[in-house]
Amino acid sequence: MASRFPEGNQVQLRPRKGHDMKWSCDKHGEPIKFYCKKHKIPICHPCATKDHSQKPCELDDIEDVIFERRRQLDEKRPKIQELHKKMEALIKKIKTVSTSGSTHLQTIDNNIQASYYDKIKSVGEKENRMIRVINEEADEEIRLVNEKREKRIKDCNIEREKERQIIKDKEAKLLSDAKKISEIVSKKIKDLTNKNQHAINTIKNIESTITRINQHDETLVNEAPQVLASIDENLSLNVHQDVSDCLDRIQSEVERMKFVEGEVGGEYYGRIDGYIGKWELVKSVHIPLVIKLPRMCGFISEDEICVRSELNYAMYVTNTNTQHTEKVINEGARITLCAPIDSNIILCGKRGDVCKGYRLDGCITLYDRQWNVIRDIAIPRYGDDYSVYVDFDRDGMIIAAQYKQSNIYVINPADDKIVNTITMQFKVVKGEIQALSSGDIVVKTGFDECTVISRSGKEKAVIHPDEWNSLSQCRVDKLTDTLYNVYLDRARKTYALDQVSRDGIIQARRIVEYVQSDSSDRVSPCLVTPSGNLVVCDGDKLLLYKKTFIL
Repeated sequence: MASRFPEGNQVQLRPRKGHDMKWSCDKHGEPIKFYCKKHKIPICHPCATKDHSQKPCELDDIEDVIFERRRQLDEKRPKIQELHKKMEALIKKIKTVSTSGSTHLQTIDNNIQASYYDKIKSVGEKENRMIRVINEEADEEIRLVNEKREKRIKDCNIEREKERQIIKDKEAKLLSDAKKISEIVSKKIKDLTNKNQHAINTIKNIESTITRINQHDETLVNEAPQVLASIDENLSLNVHQDVSDCLDRIQSEVERMKFVEGEVGGEYYGRIDGYIGKWELVKSVHIPLVIKLPRMCGFISEDEICVRSELNYAMYVTNTNTQHTEKVINEGARITLCAPIDSNIILCGKRGDVCKGYRLDGCITLYDRQWNVIRDIAIPRYGDDYSVYVDFDRDGMIIAAQYKQSNIYVINPADDKIVNTITMQFKVVKGEIQALSSGDIVVKTGFDECTVISRSGKEKAVIHPDEWNSLSQCRVDKLTDTLYNVYLDRARKTYALDQVSRDGIIQARRIVEYVQSDSSDRVSPCLVTPSGNLVVCDGDKLLLYKKTFIL
């Protein structure tokens, strides 16, 4: 083992290669002259002659080793200093992204509060107007009318308070969702800040170590390999790029979010959306065995899902909240699709048995909330297949189309008159039609194809499943115009959902996957509830998925 000469007993060494060598061997007291590559130790001439003269020992001149290792360390300095500068520069970017994210999320908070403030104010104005009307009516027959007035005011206050509370609850939930998202973003940025600071501290320690070991040859020779290995390890981690990429992803995800609101079925809904997120199964509702070959054909509220029996065409409604199922229409109804027009009226398309003349009668029916028939609406008939598919558009108009035909009719539900006829170019209706808030219409035009058309009938986008030649069903989110396409993944023997924009661009693949039960061999369409949840049917159960924000 090599060490320095004891004080007072030093051997004068002849300088070599311009270097003052005062390093001696502990065993022989001779100057250190060589470095054994096999044993990785510095040795003197006697050590080399006696203990390291045989192969596989390979000896290098100690001066060459010292100069080479000092050169290696010096070569690493520019890279270390460059990485140090980059990591220091990230501090500003972290602050910028953090400030930008906080500002954007605060804007969302402000939009939510502004929207709900106006609605609460509107409720108050409605209350005041009603009270004024009631007071005017109560001027006659003072005693009796006053009693009646006070009762009506009380009832009015109670009802308006209920409305206020519903609005406040919805606002509180949205603000809570926004707060959770903000906390996720803040935690992620904090983690990245710590990661970046840890890298900076590591670099500083390496630089300090290099400075220290360069002060003595012995320390340099013994510790340089470990220091070099540590430098290479930290350079290979590429912390700078990882942190930078994470910050870019955070900024992109935050800026993608937005507050969306609108009416579906006559009821107001609002939520934070726009991000991809992660879909989680939050509820599984068993379908009663009396419903043979169940197929979802729409919803009439956030919690009420319409399920048709493919065996006898009876119609049921399953409440995903209470998990109660009730038959609403007896066998033979042949409902193709149902949707709420408002809080009182349900729109249903049907498949007719026999139609005469040039009109399809009984294939579009309006029901009240107790499933009593209000009236039927007729459209022109072409061909011999009498299945009719319906939906309602952003203006409250009914859109309807006959199977295997190219015409889509826009109908005013106030008088049942056709106000417009949209003719598709080179395609026909092969299933459901759905209106987008933009005014465009999504039409199933093949067993594995949906087409987005304009109000003039022009094709704007074509949507196919992730796996070609696979039966698929597409459904629309009425608030965001996002499409969700269900299809059979033959390779995995499962059913999958893709998230697609209204332009036909796949935004996320296989956001949900599930196994179809043995009792069903068909692709049942998913449903997008007004609050943005997804409902699918695996043949035995209704599966409810909810989206959560992730980074």
